[in-house]
Amino acid sequence: MESQEYELYRRTTDVYMKNGIKNITMDDMAKELKVSKKTLYKYVKDRPELAAKSMEWKLAHDKKVVNDIVAKNLNAIEELCEISNFYCSNLVKMHPSLHFDLEKYYHHAWSQFIEYRNSFMFNTMLSNIKKGIRDGFYRDNFDIEVIVILYIMKVDMVFDPRIFPVSKFKFADVYIEMVKYHLSGIASEKGLKEMNRLMELKCLHIPKPVDLQIAS
Repeated sequence: MESQEYELYRRTTDVYMKNGIKNITMDDMAKELKVSKKTLYKYVKDRPELAAKSMEWKLAHDKKVVNDIVAKNLNAIEELCEISNFYCSNLVKMHPSLHFDLEKYYHHAWSQFIEYRNSFMFNTMLSNIKKGIRDGFYRDNFDIEVIVILYIMKVDMVFDPRIFPVSKFKFADVYIEMVKYHLSGIASEKGLKEMNRLMELKCLHIPKPVDLQIAS
């Protein structure tokens, strides 16, 4: 991917995160990015393709960040806290309609997210739980796959306005509570002590929004 195209998708993703997708026309996007529509159409043919390319960029970005966290070889609870903090840094600046817009109007982009959730997120969480059990931070008397599926399905609940109305709840607050609930349910005595230690140090928190730029 050439640098101009990479930068285009990075900045497009920022616009979508802040404003949602449905109401952003190609004219609007060109104005936001301070580029010509000709530049946009050099890389995509229409709005759905731009949304899909933006999603592809964002998921690649997220995978890199999460893989970098895993590579630190932290204990399982520290690892999950760091990963959760990263996701929360996205949720802090995410427009309330973005999740709904993708699901209803941009099926290709939505299917990319579902694949990411069901594959990458699933396998990351599976590895985290196996590591936690191996090192004694998690109990070993539960069905790992069931717990992983429950966890990633709860992610969808975070964005459901019928369950958590945006007028009352913030995505990041709900996500943090979900992670605490998850850890409390699977942690061993050793894990609960580590969880409490990290909570006292505020290692699981709602961080500032992140800059989406990473090395291409």
